[in-house]
Amino acid sequence: MCTHPKWQPKYGTLHARVDVLSAASPSLGIEPAADNNVMKITEKCLFIRPVSGSIYGGRSSMSWWATVVLPFIFVFFSIVEFFSYRHDTATNGYNAGAISHYMENWHYPAGITFVFFLCCIWIFIPWRTQLPIIFNRETRKVTCIIKGKWISQRYEHLEVYIKDITTIASGGAPINEGVLILAFPYAEQDKTFSNDQLRISISATKDADEAYFNRGIYGAAMILEYIRLFMHQGAGALPPSSAISNYKATSIRECFSMWSPFKIFQSKVWWKRLIAPFLFPLVAPTLWLITLGDLLYMALDRILPRKKWPQELIDACDGVWNGEE
Repeated sequence: MCTHPKWQPKYGTLHARVDVLSAASPSLGIEPAADNNVMKITEKCLFIRPVSGSIYGGRSSMSWWATVVLPFIFVFFSIVEFFSYRHDTATNGYNAGAISHYMENWHYPAGITFVFFLCCIWIFIPWRTQLPIIFNRETRKVTCIIKGKWISQRYEHLEVYIKDITTIASGGAPINEGVLILAFPYAEQDKTFSNDQLRISISATKDADEAYFNRGIYGAAMILEYIRLFMHQGAGALPPSSAISNYKATSIRECFSMWSPFKIFQSKVWWKRLIAPFLFPLVAPTLWLITLGDLLYMALDRILPRKKWPQELIDACDGVWNGEE
């Protein structure tokens, strides 16, 4: 049985067994939250992203950063091109002007940016091939794809593990992240799997204040409580999204609003408003370039193909969604 998450043990792995998911078991006593882990919610189904979906896709993910850095690379090498113009005017007698010089050599910054994009293209593959974990509260089934094989099992038969993982160290202090692991001990779709292989992970929420100021295991428990609340009480009982930002830009206007440098003048902290005029010349160009990268990411999301869902996943949600917007 899972120990009460106020929290024991403080370090290591928490083990939540089947009875945590049963209808008769009490609530974990934690505020439910899921932020960008949620792909979609319908009346009967909850679609959750696995860990790979959070790492490789969406804002702040690897694919997002690989896209956002492109405008920075282009601008940087455009500045290098300007210094090349200055050198040509001083030593080679070039006198056609900076714009003409750039138009003659624009393919250098553009080419370097494109090469960087090609080097990072592998990151987009897991982003575009991610598949959800589907919780169907009517059929009481949980369905997902593990290592290319679809797995389905009754919700009450799941085993749940909450792990607190140290990922990197910053300034000598370890950074802990929570992971919610779902195990399928009774799944029978593929006999080639061992019990240890029938597992899939969900990243802990980080946006909710309770998770941000506590260890990662608290954020993972918030995800568990969110799932449990949906399966027992339905979509109407779920709280509003706790996400600080959308998983991706929903419109051009939303993108500009998200990264507007003028927000620093609207801070509720007086000293931030005081230094805003001095920071603006430094902050504004950076945020405008991030805006361009975010817009490019939105365009790529609409252009790049995505993995077609297996029919088993579509059937698992009664055909209400196949992953398309």
